[in-house]
Amino acid sequence: MLSTLLVSAAIGTALNVVVLAGIPFFGYYLFHRWRRNRGLAEVARRAGLQGLELRYLGYSLAFTAVVLALLLIWPPPLQALVRKSSPQHVFVGLDLGPAVVLALLFGVIKTGFSEELLFRGLIAGSLSRRLSLGWANFWQAVIFLLPHLLLAFVAPEMWRYLVFVFAGALVVGWLRIKSGSILGPWLIHASLNTATCLLVALRT
Repeated sequence: MLSTLLVSAAIGTALNVVVLAGIPFFGYYLFHRWRRNRGLAEVARRAGLQGLELRYLGYSLAFTAVVLALLLIWPPPLQALVRKSSPQHVFVGLDLGPAVVLALLFGVIKTGFSEELLFRGLIAGSLSRRLSLGWANFWQAVIFLLPHLLLAFVAPEMWRYLVFVFAGALVVGWLRIKSGSILGPWLIHASLNTATCLLVALRT
C-alpha cells in the first residue's frame, strides 16, 4: 500500500513538473533561441534559475518563519484539507515517516518548484521586463490567484484564505523581481506546502 502510494506520488510529481514547468520552459527557450539567439544558460538566468544574494536569502528565511508561525497559530480548516478533492487528502492518517517523504515530494518539487518556475520565473520575469515593478508584481499575483479561485469553489471555507494567497504572491513576486532568482520564492512556497501536508498528517 505504502509503496503504491509513493510510486503514484512520484509519477504525479513528474507529470506536474513536465506540464507546469518543463513544457513552458522549453517553449520559452525555443522562442528566445529562435528570436534572440540566446543560449540555454542565458534563458535559464532570465527564468530565474540562478543563485540568490545573501540579503534576499535572509528575507526569504524571515518570511518563511512568519508564514510557518501563522500556519501554526491560524491553521486552515481541517475539513477543507481532508476532503477527497484536496491534494492533502492522501496525508490523512499517514505515519510521520512516509508523510515527511510525500510532503517533501509534494511541497518542494510538485508544487513548489513547478509553480514557482511558471508563475515567478517565467510570468513574473517576463512582466518585469515590460512593466514597472509594482504593476508587474500586481499582475503576476493576480495570475497566480486565478487557479486558486477554483479551489475555493471546491472548498468554500477557504475563501478567506485567498487574501493570504494574494498577499503571499505579492511578497514572493517582489522577491523574485528584485533578486532575479526563484530560489527565495521556491523556499517560501515549498516550506508552506510541505508544512500544510504534515499538519494534516499530525492532526489526523
